[in-house]
Amino acid sequence: MAANRNLQFAIEAIPTQGMLGTVPGVLADLVVGLILGAVVLGLITLVTALAIGSCIYIGYRVKRKAEQVAANLKKEVAPPRSEPGNVKTIPFQPCPGVDPAQSQAFRTAAAAASIPLKPGLTLVNLWTNQSLGGREIEVLTTVDSVADSTVTVHAARAEAGSASSTRVLCIADLMNARQYESGFGSNHPVTISGATMFTMSQAAFQDWKAARPGALEYFEAYNGQAGGIRMTSDVKGQLSRVEPDDVPYSVVVNGDRKDIPALHLKGKLGDKDTEAFVLDDPVNPITLKWDMPGGNFHINYIKIDFPVEKKIEQQIAQSGCAAVYGIYFDFDSAKLRPESGPALKEVADAVNNNPNWKVKIEGHTDNVGGDAYNQTLSTHRAEAVTQALVGQYGVATDRMSSAGFGASKPKATNDTPEGRALNRRVEVCRQ
Repeated sequence: MAANRNLQFAIEAIPTQGMLGTVPGVLADLVVGLILGAVVLGLITLVTALAIGSCIYIGYRVKRKAEQVAANLKKEVAPPRSEPGNVKTIPFQPCPGVDPAQSQAFRTAAAAASIPLKPGLTLVNLWTNQSLGGREIEVLTTVDSVADSTVTVHAARAEAGSASSTRVLCIADLMNARQYESGFGSNHPVTISGATMFTMSQAAFQDWKAARPGALEYFEAYNGQAGGIRMTSDVKGQLSRVEPDDVPYSVVVNGDRKDIPALHLKGKLGDKDTEAFVLDDPVNPITLKWDMPGGNFHINYIKIDFPVEKKIEQQIAQSGCAAVYGIYFDFDSAKLRPESGPALKEVADAVNNNPNWKVKIEGHTDNVGGDAYNQTLSTHRAEAVTQALVGQYGVATDRMSSAGFGASKPKATNDTPEGRALNRRVEVCRQ
């Protein structure tokens, strides 16, 4: 007992104050230190995990972006309709020169053709956009200029955000080529020497006109590497005339539905059945229709417009109104397309040449989309034309008014693409 009490006394006699504090204080400090250390360690671990996770995520995003860019580049270089085993790259070639006398003869005859090959000529095809419920988008191909050895055209879908793309056709090819390539776009070559675009060549036409089989090659061209041209879907063969005489082909020409004379052709290009209708004009044999079901390619021009000097002025003077079909808008929009320039200038000239006239600009639509919507759309389109005539072509504001009529005054049935094309129009009427 004495020993125990002495031990207890000895313990109690130990100083409890000093550099480290009391024993309970030491224990508290130790506990706090351990807790703080654990917290700091936890924070370090968390920050490290976040940093590693961020690096992994960033790496993943970079990898995904790289894959996406690679996919886009692949898509640009390799078009979706390419055929395995049927792809080749050829070097780019500029348009060859043409003898000046031949060039002059060609350009003079082309300007006087039944459908003249001259600036302002616009061919309208329809593209069915399935993502918009099968709505019909106009695809416009317009001649910009005709030079000594080239014809420059631009083409675009008439929808918001669709930029025009340029094709330069060689006059030498319009005379002699046996290749046909109608594509356009940022991934297509501007010049494809050896091929026509929206016509057949005069040489091919002469074969068919004389009832001889005409050799022809169809392909799709895309920008290749090192400035080359990547050819896909390349097929060759012959087309022959079906009937010995012309057949009537229905198309809207400058606002009038006409049956124009055409050569009806059929044949095989490669293993693909091909049918075409070509305008019977030796100078400008427009490919009115081309159908290659097995080749995923189809074109059908439903409307053709070209400037005719003072035609609008004469129609207004004679009947009081002129339907103007060379005015184009973006799909479901009142935004004027640049292809409208020649027609707008012709309307402005007609009004400015007759200072006693006051005119009303009338907008008309087809019946797709509902009455209320079409009424609003036609009103806005008429207003847009009026504003362009005033702001860009100098027509006095007090000489014009505008109104929209929607689909209430159709010129043709709305049951066919051609009829709907006739109903989508702008009219200029004297008041």
